Amino acid sequence: MDFDSVLKESCIKITGCIAVSLVGIDGIALSSFTKNNQSDLSLADAELATLASTAEKISREIGAGAMAEIILITGKMTIVTAMVGKEYYIYYALSGKDQNVGLARYEIKRLTQELSPTIYG
Repeated sequence: MDFDSVLKESCIKITGCIAVSLVGIDGIALSSFTKNNQSDLSLADAELATLASTAEKISREIGAGAMAEIILITGKMTIVTAMVGKEYYIYYALSGKDQNVGLARYEIKRLTQELSPTIYG
């Protein structure tokens, strides 16, 4: 499966999506796409890996089950993150006043189901 093409097609569908990345819990991206070619996602990949791993650990420790998704809203951006199994996660970075968080949440669930069998065999 061509992860780069899958991520690009998904990001282009979502109004306000500026980047999408499939990242291991070690913070290293397996694949990513950004609309702004000058954006370096490596720092975001690493920091979000820590956040996703911590959220997963907390969720299990308090008996809330597996972490489903994280939505981080800042003054300029919204980041939607979800685990793909136990070793990877996907995130979308959205920006602008017309960002479609609902479609990003739908796409992240769809991609999680689509990519899991390929990643984990």
